[in-house]
Amino acid sequence: MDVRGRLRHTWSMRHLFLVFTLIIFSAVGFAADEPAVKKSYLEDIFIWKISDELKLTAKQEQQFTEISRNLNRKKTELNRKIQDSIQHFGETTTEEQLVAHKKLISDYNQVSIMEFEQIKKLLGNKKFVSYLKIKNDLTTKVKSILVGEKPADKKEPNVRLPSPRVIVEGAE
Repeated sequence: MDVRGRLRHTWSMRHLFLVFTLIIFSAVGFAADEPAVKKSYLEDIFIWKISDELKLTAKQEQQFTEISRNLNRKKTELNRKIQDSIQHFGETTTEEQLVAHKKLISDYNQVSIMEFEQIKKLLGNKKFVSYLKIKNDLTTKVKSILVGEKPADKKEPNVRLPSPRVIVEGAE
């Protein structure tokens, strides 16, 4: 495949991914009321995108899927515990409750370190760096979609508007 063919393929794959993502977001928004179902769709898209971009073998994809789902399960569980912990705070919150809450936050952050170690071991350094970049890009795009902002790379051109004209209506 020549350079132009590869560029066309890359361009079409990016557009296919964006269209696919929008379809999924639309379907999820109308068909699924459960946040867990929405999260599952996003997780599936993420796994598909990583596998496609990094050209993972079937075995690597299976291992990546297993690692990703296990880590996401842990994050979800810990996040729920953190939210529950906060709900139990009040005027009589004890030092022990705060220490337990801090431990939950530490455990949640430890999942990111586990992800780093496990995915790096699976992919190797070169693909792992690509993984981090793709994940950051996808996370940024999803967050911007959820909050209704334009992605950072799609800034509007700086357009200078003409000075306003003052029109005075006179009594005739």
